[in-house]
Amino acid sequence: MRGLCNSRTAQGRRPWTLLLGVLILAAQARLIEAQGSASLNALYADPHQPDIAGLWLATGYFTLSPDRALPSLKPPYDALYARRVKAENAGAPIDDVTANCLPPGMPHIMVVPYPFEIVQTPGRVLFLFEYAGQIRRIYLDGRRPSDDDDPTYYGFSTGHWEGSTLVIQTSHIRADTQDDFTGLPHSDALVITERIHRVDPNTLEDQLTLTDPKAYAQPFTVTRRYQLHPTWTIGEYVCEENNRNAAGANGVTGFGVPPPAKK
Repeated sequence: MRGLCNSRTAQGRRPWTLLLGVLILAAQARLIEAQGSASLNALYADPHQPDIAGLWLATGYFTLSPDRALPSLKPPYDALYARRVKAENAGAPIDDVTANCLPPGMPHIMVVPYPFEIVQTPGRVLFLFEYAGQIRRIYLDGRRPSDDDDPTYYGFSTGHWEGSTLVIQTSHIRADTQDDFTGLPHSDALVITERIHRVDPNTLEDQLTLTDPKAYAQPFTVTRRYQLHPTWTIGEYVCEENNRNAAGANGVTGFGVPPPAKK
């Protein structure tokens, strides 16, 4: 009987013992989380960022400049652009890597006709694009690109806050992409400075300055705006599943930028 009695007593205590253990583990987890958050906040210069988060869509697509202004192009980039424009006007656009489902690169991704979501975390800001599921990472933790870094489609982006404006500098961008759907070229020396801020609760503004000593005679600045769509969600975009614009053997794609609106 003694064994049975002891067994029943142990069974009676077991739920309380388990509950106590769960509570202790939860408290430890909260402590670790709090310590981790404190450590993260200590690492970053701007732990409390002005709010630019949300799901945004460009007002006006396809061209980097809303009024189709152009930088002053140096040789041979002026001839390259002229060749692309001629092909476009002939209905046979060329050289657009997105036709083969490759990333559009910077600054092209900022004028595609699909929404993107800005997510702010300690030490970085993320741009999550519906277009082909692309991501831009803006580092706010003081890291800098190295001369040994390989060029990528979206380059290496670092940022800091000036009041309510996020200032981003992007370098190490691949030269085989275009600035927009018109075929505007750039070189591997392109550096983009962005100044992003909320104009009002529903409007985001991005002033982009393109500095490219190889391709442009002087820096070129444009301003783009984006509208907030709080009820939208980012959809799945898989270019390879329904690619209607793949480049042919002659390099011609099946997509061209719409002509300028008649005034």
